Amino acid sequence: MAAVRGAPARWKIETVEEIKNLISKKPVLAIVSFRGVPANQMQNIRRNIRNEGTFKVVKNNLLKRALEELGGKYAELSRYLNDQIAIIVADTNPFKLYKRIEETKEPASLKPNQVSPVDVVLNAGPTSIPPGPGMGDLQLAGIPVAIEKGKVVIREAKTIVKAGEVVKPEVAKALEKLGIKPIKLGLEVKAIYDSGVILTPVELAIDPSKVMVDLQEAYMRALNLAINAAYVTEETAEILIMKAFMDAKNLAINACIFEPAVMPEIIAKAYSQMLALASKLPQEALDEDLKSRIAGLASTLVVEVKETETKEEKKEEKKEEEEKKEEEAIEGLGALFG
Repeated sequence: MAAVRGAPARWKIETVEEIKNLISKKPVLAIVSFRGVPANQMQNIRRNIRNEGTFKVVKNNLLKRALEELGGKYAELSRYLNDQIAIIVADTNPFKLYKRIEETKEPASLKPNQVSPVDVVLNAGPTSIPPGPGMGDLQLAGIPVAIEKGKVVIREAKTIVKAGEVVKPEVAKALEKLGIKPIKLGLEVKAIYDSGVILTPVELAIDPSKVMVDLQEAYMRALNLAINAAYVTEETAEILIMKAFMDAKNLAINACIFEPAVMPEIIAKAYSQMLALASKLPQEALDEDLKSRIAGLASTLVVEVKETETKEEKKEEKKEEEEKKEEEAIEGLGALFG
């Protein structure tokens, strides 16, 4: 039978069906770009991703057709097919998959005439380049260099390339000689589809340590709210019981409710109030026992007052010493600049 003119080639139809079957088997689909990734690194990526999911390089038009035929949210992924594209099909957590993809990136040099995605700052200090022609390459790139103790050194820090600038060939050559690889090269995630939800790198690039801190803070706030609202849960039950016990105990003490659990505190409170009242009376109204008790209380208060005064004196001395040093420094500056 002759082929129908204008009909797609059979291999294209079969490839679209293969892509659809592959995508349908797993809940997670990552759309990634591999532009500029060397072949040997691509092989390493395939091996490293193998445990996470199935990695497959596909033609954009065939992938687009497969996504449109699957329909729903899959069809919306078509807008991310604007580069050299591969797909990763997996059943793992999308955030975990994104992190794993990022880990496959390797340090890389900037290429001549490439737009730099980052600022490249060279710090002052020695280099590994020996005196000779290599020094001329650095000077040609505008790097301030000199020879010190037989080594080529960068005399001062300099931003040699700014983000968004085209990398000049001489700059790329100088950075390569210095062994500086300021960027990471690897798969770039365009989007990850997870059971009907499309996530972009903005949502996927999270800091686990910050998330943990945020979760801990949220937990403490929720716990405080539940305690203050007397909301009983497994986490708050023990704290609420302790709080209720302390509130009941304080109420019993202040209301002088004679219960065995609070009698020692009530007696101690009454004793303190008795001594305070006795200390206001004239000496002739007190017996010897009360006088000795008040004297003991007074000596205790004197010791506490002396300790407080000593601490305050030390603070004052330290403050005066700091002020004296400041005055001496100002006098020295005045003498210097006359």
